Amino acid sequence: MRAISQTSPAKDFTPTPRRGVNVSRFLTQTARRIPDHTAVIDDDHSVRWTWNDLDERAEALALTLQANGVGRRDSVLLVSANHAEVIQSFWGIIRAGAVIAPPNAALSTEELLSISSDVAPAAVIVDRAHVDFVEALKQTGFTGAVLWIGDLPDGSPSNTAAESAADVGDFAVEEDDPCWYFFTSGSTGKPKAATFTHRHLGAVLANHRCDLFPVEDENGASLVLAPLSHGAGIHMLAQVFGGTPSVIHPGGKVDPVTLWDSIDGYQITNAFTVPTILNRIVAGYPAERGPAEHSLRRVVYAGAPMLAADQSRALQRLGPCLVQYFGLAEVTGAITVLRPEEHGTIPVDSAGIGTCGRARTGVDIIILDESGRELAAGDQGEVCVAGPTVCAGYLGRADANAESFAHGVFHTGDVGYLDESGFLFLTGRKSDMYISGGSNVYPREIEELLLTDAEVAQAVVVGVPDAQWGEIGIAIIEPASSGAANASAGSSAEPGADASAGTDPSERLRTLCKSALAPYKVPKEIHFVEAMPVTAYGKLARKELKAEYSAGRGSAR
Repeated sequence: MRAISQTSPAKDFTPTPRRGVNVSRFLTQTARRIPDHTAVIDDDHSVRWTWNDLDERAEALALTLQANGVGRRDSVLLVSANHAEVIQSFWGIIRAGAVIAPPNAALSTEELLSISSDVAPAAVIVDRAHVDFVEALKQTGFTGAVLWIGDLPDGSPSNTAAESAADVGDFAVEEDDPCWYFFTSGSTGKPKAATFTHRHLGAVLANHRCDLFPVEDENGASLVLAPLSHGAGIHMLAQVFGGTPSVIHPGGKVDPVTLWDSIDGYQITNAFTVPTILNRIVAGYPAERGPAEHSLRRVVYAGAPMLAADQSRALQRLGPCLVQYFGLAEVTGAITVLRPEEHGTIPVDSAGIGTCGRARTGVDIIILDESGRELAAGDQGEVCVAGPTVCAGYLGRADANAESFAHGVFHTGDVGYLDESGFLFLTGRKSDMYISGGSNVYPREIEELLLTDAEVAQAVVVGVPDAQWGEIGIAIIEPASSGAANASAGSSAEPGADASAGTDPSERLRTLCKSALAPYKVPKEIHFVEAMPVTAYGKLARKELKAEYSAGRGSAR
């Protein structure tokens, strides 16, 4: 970046601090426009709220938090499974001028305590499943208010005594006041708190509305499947612009049958999900129904790359309703978008990898080499991003900020390239890459190829230590049928092994890899599992698989 011109009249210019737009104002605006339209449906807890109900509940919670000593920029830890009052909590915490700190409710007590020590909550909103965590938190010296999901203030006179206090009810914020600590998944260590201000979050929500579901309104319905603590929470908040109600999936169990019970029963028009759950939606779609015989207009999927074979299958069954986006916690996913009309029209690259779309509105994607030099179209490097959807930095992590924001852009850790039309192709994660015999190997190319076999449901390739090659590739396969797993469980490929196809699934897959890949990329071993493990965020548990298949290797082998 060039230096500031010293002859410019703006060489010393700095923006004037000013009042920002409290993001909860979007809720009030919608409540005034369509007060009696439905905002939240949570039939597991017999809840159906209008937008006016939700706005009043957010106000009551904000007043209660302030009356309990929660000040501007104070953290409120929100630990709960999906529930209508979690939606109330998001809006209420933001309105109070506090900062939402919502870790995944599936984390252990020890993990939650570790996150709590980072964000120092002034109050906690928690469900009854986490009583033990609350007790453990109090033992660390926590003395703030504890508000229980199921008992939050509803705006009735008996619950609004806080309004009489002289120091509550001021909801004004500066635009750079933090309002959400968005926790990273922790796949490479302890989760970090990516900090979003009211200015950032407003831009993120508007970006979601513009790029992901621009025509949704009060006549549609949005299905809440994933934990609201992460990307699903952003998707939920952004429904406010169209006044689209959020429907919490009853029962919480995400299987093909119950998914379509919800989609059909509530006439769902949009949903946010991850590729593993989108695959279940596709699997559960009745075979006798065609791609136009459902209510879905936008099925938004993100969180992990979706393999080309899975994407093609989903497009064939559901029709042009798929929306892909790519991003990380630090950008709340707002890096690329692949719109419905673009699905199936952009050819895969020479490695069989499909695009994840073009830059989102107001976002710039930059591909950098190891020295920080910007690369031309077609050249592979690290995917970096700039724009208003990028967080302000990590809370209390100067070291991580220096690394992740080097050269003034956010470094995603993903490797890829832009084509001449601006479409981004992700070829792997820097952290997933392994080196076999001195050559760099990116697993995604191999996984895409394996997924072209009709008997492969899921495929993960990891590098594990090896005394001869440094690292070797291991392919872990979830078969489309249990028969393949029984036939070849634990099979491995030795160097020089016969590559005839035969009837052995491992030999067939080995032959497939050898037909299209350089020899050093062909997995040395192929293992079959009954079901692929996933993380609490619904992603394939690559780190755990790598650790499991690395055990006893290398010098100990």
